[in-house]
Amino acid sequence: MSKELRLFGYIRVSTKGQIKAPGGIKSQKEMIEKWAKLHKHDLVKVYSDAGVSAIDRRRAFEKMMAALENKETDGVVVTKLDRFGRSVQDLVSHIMAIQNRGQHFISIGDSIDTSTAGGRLYFHILAAFAEFEREIIRERMAAGRKRAEEKGKITHRPRNKLIDPEQLKKLRELYERKVSISALAKIFKVSRPTVLRRLREMGV
Repeated sequence: MSKELRLFGYIRVSTKGQIKAPGGIKSQKEMIEKWAKLHKHDLVKVYSDAGVSAIDRRRAFEKMMAALENKETDGVVVTKLDRFGRSVQDLVSHIMAIQNRGQHFISIGDSIDTSTAGGRLYFHILAAFAEFEREIIRERMAAGRKRAEEKGKITHRPRNKLIDPEQLKKLRELYERKVSISALAKIFKVSRPTVLRRLREMGV
């Protein structure tokens, strides 16, 4: 690296049982702290989402990304890519946003460091694979629809459940009262992705 950096750290485990397990919150934090000390970087703050799966709302992650948008540090460091992004596409999207602001992303376990030429090359390869994945999915979906239509099947996607205005109002109220996504899915008898989509549609 060409200079010392001021960085945020981000750590996450998917379940409560993983918090104290090997590779859990404590060990991830220790790895980041040791790495920052070794490379003489200033670790400003470590954000932690404990027991939060990739599909749930990551409140610490959101706070960190907002702070990054305000350019409070030079970037963020994580132990592994899967701690940061929900998918390859989600990961690439967030890292590109960070890079576009002139900040850096470092994944210790994956040897990705966008403050170096080699790290940027690695990331561009990752982004190319993400785009390739999107194209393959689109082609397969189009081919599947075509085959279904040839057999006379209806291919438009049916509207998901939970569309009644009163239900949506209740959903928002419960969510704002800190009811979890999993609990909301059980209450309204729908999947967690459906709950998340409805909340996003309401601008929550």
